[in-house]
Amino acid sequence: MVRDGAGAAGHSPDLPVPGPVDRAFFGPDARFHHVGLAVERLPDLVPEEAITPNRTEGVRMAFVRVGGALLELLEPLGERSPIARSLAEGRKLLHVCFEVGDLESALETCRPEGFHRISPVRAVPEFGGRRIVWVLSREYGLVELIERG
Repeated sequence: MVRDGAGAAGHSPDLPVPGPVDRAFFGPDARFHHVGLAVERLPDLVPEEAITPNRTEGVRMAFVRVGGALLELLEPLGERSPIARSLAEGRKLLHVCFEVGDLESALETCRPEGFHRISPVRAVPEFGGRRIVWVLSREYGLVELIERG
């Protein structure tokens, strides 16, 4: 049962199918932000003007709202992209993202739940310069944390 988040599949094929991710794993102020999904071709799903290239991550991306949920659609820019590997393996659910007040505090809070940082904390232009970090758990999969702006 998903309490306050959603299961997320990591990029590694040896990870088990993840269970529920609770937003409380990342602190009392954590809020669900979006789910990341791999897609073959963004232009088949959204207008070209809604697509943003993210060369740092090797993807093109677009955000769409479905019901009350925000979805990040990710198209690989090449065969070496982790997104291309996920699609080749049949995994389209990539990650879940939570917005937090303080990344460092969220990293401390999620460590006892089995999450480990797998990226540096960095500012991302696609999120208005807000800082993000990626964490991974063998039980819950890949999670993106974005600092509240």
